[in-house]
Amino acid sequence: KITDSPSIIVLNENGDILATSKAKLSEKQPQFNYYDGFYKKAQRVNALLSFDKVIKNKKTKDADLIIAFNKAAVLEMPYDYDYTETSTENPEDFKLVKVMLDKKTVSQNWKKLIEAHQKDTKPNMYLVETILKEIKNQGFHKQFFNEDKVLTDTDFLSIDYLIKHADAIETQRVAFNEKEGEKHLVGNVITEITSALQQNTYIEADGVSGEANKDKTISVYKKLIAAGKGNFECYRNYFAYLGEAEDKDGSNTSYLKEFSSYFNVNLTTDKGSAIERLDEMYATLDPISDYSYNGWNAFKEYHSNLCNEAAWTVVLKPGNANFLKSAISWSEYSLAVTKNNPYYLDTLAQLYYKDGQKQKALETQTLAVKFLSAEV
Repeated sequence: KITDSPSIIVLNENGDILATSKAKLSEKQPQFNYYDGFYKKAQRVNALLSFDKVIKNKKTKDADLIIAFNKAAVLEMPYDYDYTETSTENPEDFKLVKVMLDKKTVSQNWKKLIEAHQKDTKPNMYLVETILKEIKNQGFHKQFFNEDKVLTDTDFLSIDYLIKHADAIETQRVAFNEKEGEKHLVGNVITEITSALQQNTYIEADGVSGEANKDKTISVYKKLIAAGKGNFECYRNYFAYLGEAEDKDGSNTSYLKEFSSYFNVNLTTDKGSAIERLDEMYATLDPISDYSYNGWNAFKEYHSNLCNEAAWTVVLKPGNANFLKSAISWSEYSLAVTKNNPYYLDTLAQLYYKDGQKQKALETQTLAVKFLSAEV
């Protein structure tokens, strides 16, 4: 029964009220544009209502719960993050229906869902998409409660689900993204996981920092590498994570061991030139990766810098002396990729000196001086 005139009522497909306004439709026309923040807020209310109904229905099936979580997870974020009801000072403003969800209930239902699917033989792509959004802090938690969160034990369990089904997800994701009448954007699952882990280290929520998950994060990278899923993005983020850490004895042994493994598998030049091997790796990059976007030169420069930085840690710390011979190879590689760089030449000269190759050290350091410039 509509008692206010004029009046606008926005309903969903089930006839549930999402928002109301004491205004004429013509006056509110611009707010029904796809790009207006109201559209996204109304969608959020719709997702909250749907989810609330599913949670309260004792006959809810597993598949319905997955779709309810997914419906919220895939929503675009409003341009402004003000999810509160519109001010009552102006009756013509849209008043959104308020739906209050219990955080604990949501978390428990999500945990049960993830635990129940651990033994799946094939992936549920709606669940996969929801997990990816959630671990990147862009999912249902953000939509429901408008707050950041660090990765939880349930999130790490959901990452295990992704790793287990990584190959199947990769073969299915293009067809899933192109599903008629639906909107999905599932990227390369390994790239998405490593991006989420990297992002998590910088998040602080409820007084807890993502850095607190350090051991769990390292264990995920190790699982990816052990499963043969250690692509470029995986190693890049792993090295950024490990490179800042020291072992208890003050050395960088853990980092240098992992780097050495990556170098021997992907970069060593006994199977062709350094540039050819890098070119092969570059061709396998996910189209949405940073380095694919920034181009070949950025990709090449990253690897020459990476090798020089790993070699430089061996120059700096006596505790890394076991890697001296390897560091010389890494340093020589950096110069094969980026020739005549005075920084790289300096690193190599210092390594030669530490290795007792004094004549080579002098020649290389002289070369470093030769290529000094206004910038160096």
